[in-house]
Amino acid sequence: MGVVLSLAGHHTVFAKDGDEALELFEEAPAPLDLIITDHQMERVSGLDLVRGLRNKRFTGNIIVLTAYAGTIEEEEYKKLEVAGIMEKPFDLSELRNWLDRIHEGRLGTTDGDEPSSPPRALDFLWLEHD
Repeated sequence: MGVVLSLAGHHTVFAKDGDEALELFEEAPAPLDLIITDHQMERVSGLDLVRGLRNKRFTGNIIVLTAYAGTIEEEEYKKLEVAGIMEKPFDLSELRNWLDRIHEGRLGTTDGDEPSSPPRALDFLWLEHD
């Protein structure tokens, strides 16, 4: 995943768990605009991480990865305004498509005009495999 993100021009920072992710968020030298997290982690769940980030005023996009489709708290994630949930395992091309969609939503421009929608205009998505 790190290679795909780097090749797409993203600077990435990795955390071993939710606690470390919150620490990295607080200590980041520049604002973060996207966080990708797993739903099930040791010590701090993905849901608790997202709550913590929102409580700390993180307004960027959040993607939640899960292998437990149908058993996670989808409504809670929606209330916390995550960009969406991606079912694992996933193909790296799906991740690239997802990132493109988020980037387009953030830019929200057409024909070089002013943004047609605010940066948070990305709809909630659930990516599943065919």
